[in-house]
Amino acid sequence: MRIDKIEFENFRNFKEHGEIKCSTDGKVTIIYGKNGDGKTTLHQLFQWVFYGQVNFNKTTTNRLYNLQYENECSFGDVFQVMGCIDFEHGGEKYSLKRTYTYKKGLNDSEKIAEDLSLQHMDSDYNWRRIEKPKEIIEKLLPSGLSDYFFFDGESMIADLRVKGRDSAAKLRKALYSMFDLDILESALSHIGRTDLKTTALGKLYLSKGNLTTGSGSDIAAVKTNIESAQVRLERYAEDLKQAEMKKEECKELILQVSEQIGGYKSKAHYEHQRKTLKEQREAFLKSATDAQAHFGDDVIDMFPQLLISKAVMDAKNKIHLKIEESKLPEGVSKRLINHLLAKSTTECVCGHLLGENEKAHIRAYLDLLPPKSYSNLYHEFTKTANSWGKGYNVERIEDYIRTVLNNNELASKCDSRIRELDEEEKKSPDIEDLIVARQKAENEIIELDKRIRELGTEIRKFEIYRDKQMKNFDELTKGNVASQKVIEKMSVLEEVAVYFRNKLNEESIEYSKRLQDNIQSLIDCMLTSKRRVTVSPEFSVRVTDSFNDESKSEGQFAVVSFAYIGGI
Repeated sequence: MRIDKIEFENFRNFKEHGEIKCSTDGKVTIIYGKNGDGKTTLHQLFQWVFYGQVNFNKTTTNRLYNLQYENECSFGDVFQVMGCIDFEHGGEKYSLKRTYTYKKGLNDSEKIAEDLSLQHMDSDYNWRRIEKPKEIIEKLLPSGLSDYFFFDGESMIADLRVKGRDSAAKLRKALYSMFDLDILESALSHIGRTDLKTTALGKLYLSKGNLTTGSGSDIAAVKTNIESAQVRLERYAEDLKQAEMKKEECKELILQVSEQIGGYKSKAHYEHQRKTLKEQREAFLKSATDAQAHFGDDVIDMFPQLLISKAVMDAKNKIHLKIEESKLPEGVSKRLINHLLAKSTTECVCGHLLGENEKAHIRAYLDLLPPKSYSNLYHEFTKTANSWGKGYNVERIEDYIRTVLNNNELASKCDSRIRELDEEEKKSPDIEDLIVARQKAENEIIELDKRIRELGTEIRKFEIYRDKQMKNFDELTKGNVASQKVIEKMSVLEEVAVYFRNKLNEESIEYSKRLQDNIQSLIDCMLTSKRRVTVSPEFSVRVTDSFNDESKSEGQFAVVSFAYIGGI
């Protein structure tokens, strides 16, 4: 098969209509891109178009439509998801198209229709629609190989690590289909066993009762008992199969739900966070309120100091202002001036004589001195202020203001985070429903285990009863010529079954050995350390070191996965 073109619209990450053309000349097409560009989405598109199902990894939802496109739709709107792949196979051209139609709901959109179309180009270059497209697709490209079309490290590593047995079963089925080994397997199933009434051997075995003469009523009764037991066993086997399948579905559901729960926050978690934030906000607001109260109390206590400090500063400013403006010589004081202006003083302290002119000049300095009230006010306020202790504490007052502002800001941040939590919770699924679903699945497994045990008991009981009736049937039909001919036919059919079984085993061993050699060759090229590859006839793969240890690093898992796909 060679892919010619891939078209898509509204599929997961691909919102707009897109088209990718590939080379069909036998060369390899490599699709590369950054994380989030849509490589995995393209892989999922291929799986969906061909098989109508997608293998999602743990980090993705199971919605096929583009979420942004759906979000832009109104309630009740109808929209489609489309994928189309044109390809060549065996020299013939095909076009496969799958479409899902959705209707926008309140929460999720509901799929209301789907269409699958496979067209084939005839010799006149006209496209003709093919009936039963699923059967043709399965022949062209078996679904069992769908996991190996692309190197998808995300799923392959997990598949080999966790689901090795399931992976081997899918691979076995796919290879059997490719190499026509499923025909041998189908033939063996058709021949079957004598204890199964629907198989060729089973029908031949029971036909002995129709040909035998004598003791007819006894033979007929035993035959009826055998058939009744077989019917019961078939029904029980089907019920057991359904119960085991249902149990596996429940286990898978529990695993998926547990992963979802691990990725989401519960309402209780949101409420706990909200409660914590509210408590923090209240604490911040209380701290701000307390600081405001202390600020008011201290300001009231400091009010006299504030007034005194203000008056003292005013007095100081006036005195210094007066001194600065007059430029009074340093060291001149009122006492000195009064001494020099006295009538008895005729000589200055510097030794010069003091006449009227000199005394008039000294007398002018009196006008430069502050009034007595300023000086008194200053001294009185200073004295009073000292009696109030330390007085006005600027740092303390400013600290209150900073505390109020900081706590109000922190409380505001808490409010903002609470609003963000509310928005997150609106977008988050109801985790309580997930918990209930998981508990329901766990309870169902308990009931299914009980049912499986009961069915196992019934099956063993009816197998014993059937075997006893078959022994009686053999005794009653023994020696009859017609019965002997049936036995001879059964013997021939059993020989045919042995031949088919041997042929199937030989082919399985051959192909598993070839797969083993291929994987071994690739691993030898990619790993410096020695690893031994073994592939069983059931296509179960083991890669071990010299100590028979299967443990691997993440890098080695990737190498083994790549070698596994390359080997196939």
